Order: sequence, then C-alpha cells, then structure tokens
Amino acid sequence: MIELRGYKINSIQFENKVPNGTQLKLQNQVKYNVNYIDAENRCVGVLDFRISDSDMNPFEIRIEMVAEFTYTEGEQKPDIHTGSFDQMFPFLRQAVNTLTAVSGMPGLLIPIMKLDKNSVSVNNNATEDEGESSPLN
Repeated sequence: MIELRGYKINSIQFENKVPNGTQLKLQNQVKYNVNYIDAENRCVGVLDFRISDSDMNPFEIRIEMVAEFTYTEGEQKPDIHTGSFDQMFPFLRQAVNTLTAVSGMPGLLIPIMKLDKNSVSVNNNATEDEGESSPLN
C-alpha cells in the first residue's frame, strides 16, 4: 500500500497575457520522478507540470510539486511510481483550477492523467542519504 504523507508546491509560474476571448489550444508536459529511501520504505515524488498554448500565445503555467510517500515492503517500484502519481495528481489539478479561477479567467480543469507502469524506468542506483530530512520541511 502506498500512502501519501504530505505534499507541497515548490514553485508556480503563471503567465496570461492573451486578450479576453482568445481561443487557446492547450498542451501539457509532465515529468514525474520518484526518489526511493528503501531502508525506510519511503519515497519522494517530484512532479514538474507545464501547460502552454500550442499556437505560442503568451499563456503558460508551470508548477513543481513534491510529495512524500510510504509504501509496504515488497511493493514493486513501477507500482509505487504510478500509485504515488495517482495520489499526487488531484492536488495538481486543484492547484491549476484555483490559480486560473482567481486570475480572472474561467477555472481550468486539466484532464485526468494516468501513467502506464510498463513505461516506468527505475534507476536502481538510488541514494539513501536523505536520512531524516524531508522535502516538505
């Protein structure tokens, strides 16, 4: 079982210089990495999300989030990777929706995304020097 222990947004960049009524053709870019602390059955997910207009209109949102998870011993890393993403993604969706709604434009609700665990690449040379530190402090 993968359990979200907490998350935070490290950075938000937002640009919206398009005239009112401009039709945007939005495209998403998502990077998601997981760093494992195997000795503690703990990991840290780092989500880097970017949404922009494919027609190069001056609209862009970039959000970097981190979250800490614990997992059951014996859990497979591709399952941890996809399961942790699934738990973190709703918070990203809410952040994008809230940011756009309070900026004077209609709230943007990005579509749900799922990772394919068969496409997950796991680097088994992970370091365990995180110790007691947490990215959420």
